[in-house]
Amino acid sequence: MNQMKATGSKAIGLMRKGFTLIELLLVMSIIAVLLSVASVGIRDIGKGQGVTAGLSLAEGLLNQARNLAINQNTTARVLIHADLNDAIPEERERYRRLMQVVYRKTDEDTGREEQGNDWVRVGQPVFLPSKVYFSPELSLLDMRSGGMLPTQRHQLSSVVSDSHDCVYYEFNGQGICTTPGAGFVLEMGTRPPRQQRPLGVGKNVGGFVVMRSGGTSMIRDINRIPVEGN
Repeated sequence: MNQMKATGSKAIGLMRKGFTLIELLLVMSIIAVLLSVASVGIRDIGKGQGVTAGLSLAEGLLNQARNLAINQNTTARVLIHADLNDAIPEERERYRRLMQVVYRKTDEDTGREEQGNDWVRVGQPVFLPSKVYFSPELSLLDMRSGGMLPTQRHQLSSVVSDSHDCVYYEFNGQGICTTPGAGFVLEMGTRPPRQQRPLGVGKNVGGFVVMRSGGTSMIRDINRIPVEGN
């Protein structure tokens, strides 16, 4: 009799060590939530890396343009293609993603900057990472008060007809930025045909302010950027 009671007690103990159906469902729900959060986190990390890589690339080009301006004692610019034309696949890829460094020609005898509209292209154009776009709407002339960045038509290759409107950042012969306080902001997303900005604007954004000296200062809170005209 005592042996039967002992056996029964062990069986009850084993049953109590198991999980009920509700407990299993609860655990599975928690795991599903954690996996969902993890997948979102991984996705956002990838997007953030795209913007971060683009900003590092832009900083390198700005530094190159500044050094070039000082060494050549002339005006140098970093151009960003800003001419929307999705009818041509190549131009669609270039729009707000292609960047190019240029500088004004200097007179061989005097060493001074020529007062024409001839610009010398430096190296090959550089593209921002996939699905990363420059944002003129957020890259204000002055990040404190707003304003639109300057634009000018530039020839982007050896073909004369390959000229497009470009946003530019400029340095003079002393290496001083001619638009101190201007912002450089990137957005990441999918850009629909004939649309200027990618979908999901504001979700994956990053940028910096270009200082008078040519240095940069990261924008910590992108949501505090003033709206153009305010």
